[in-house]
Order: sequence, then structure tokens, then C-alpha cells
Amino acid sequence: MGRSLQVGFVFFAIFVAGIITGGFLMARWARNNQARWQRNNQQQVGVPPIVPMVMRQMLGQLDLTRDQRKESNRILFESADTLRVLRREADLAIDRMQDDIDKILTPDQRVELGKLKDAQRVRLLEQRDAVQNFLKQRRNAEATPAAPAPSGNVQSPPAAAQTQPAPGKN
Repeated sequence: MGRSLQVGFVFFAIFVAGIITGGFLMARWARNNQARWQRNNQQQVGVPPIVPMVMRQMLGQLDLTRDQRKESNRILFESADTLRVLRREADLAIDRMQDDIDKILTPDQRVELGKLKDAQRVRLLEQRDAVQNFLKQRRNAEATPAAPAPSGNVQSPPAAAQTQPAPGKN
């Protein structure tokens, strides 16, 4: 009994050491990649254009022939490439605009503009999160079965509105 307990303890110690080592390695890896994640979140680099993806989903619900699928895929890929190029051009135009604006501002105004941009970024992220939460709740509500109708004396609003006397009649 004593020998098997020692063997179990050794395996447990190795397991705990692995968890601790893995945790330290993950923390180091996350710290090293944090700047890249923030940069990607701010610039959305490499994100495929959404319109072709939505169109692909809609086309997937149609009964397309093989030729139609091939042609639609070609069109979607070309459109996505065009949209990526336009996105890069728009990003370059925005960068040039910001550089030109920075040239005419005083240092204090640049700092204030930076604060305003940060506040705007926070508002946009909050709006994005609110939309995502709304869509998630909506999907969850659609996935769950409808609640049973209330019983007892509770009336639904339309029925309650019908039982109230019309204004001006006593």
C-alpha cells in the first residue's frame, strides 16, 4: 500500500508541475503577443470582406447547378480581392489625412485629438459588443422553445386594451 501511494504521489506531483509550467509558458506567450492582438483589433488586418461572405451564405441556400456554383465562386473571389484592394487604398487615404491633419495641429491639440480618437474607439467597441450581445440573445431566444402562455387572471396587453372603456364614454 505504501509503494502505490508513493507512485500516485509522484504522478500527481508531475501533473501539478506540468500545469504550473504550462501556465507560465502561456502567460509569457500571451504577453509577447498582446501588442499584435491589439494592433489587429484596431486595424482589422486580414479580415475578409463581409459582403462576399454573406452573399456566399445566401447562395448556399439556393439550389444552384454546378456551373452556377463555379461561376458564383469566381465572382465572389474576384469581388473579395477588389474589396481588399479598395480597403487598403481607403486605409492609406485615411493615414494620409491623419498625417496632414497632424501637421497643422499644435502639440496640445494632437494630444487632445488622440484622446478624442481613443474615446471614439471605445464607443465603437461598446456598440459592437452591444450588437453582438443582442444577436447572441436573439439566437438563444430563437433556439429555446416558446414559453407557455400565462394562466390565471393575467391578461395580455391586447386583451387588456380591448376591455378598457373608450375615452369620453362614461
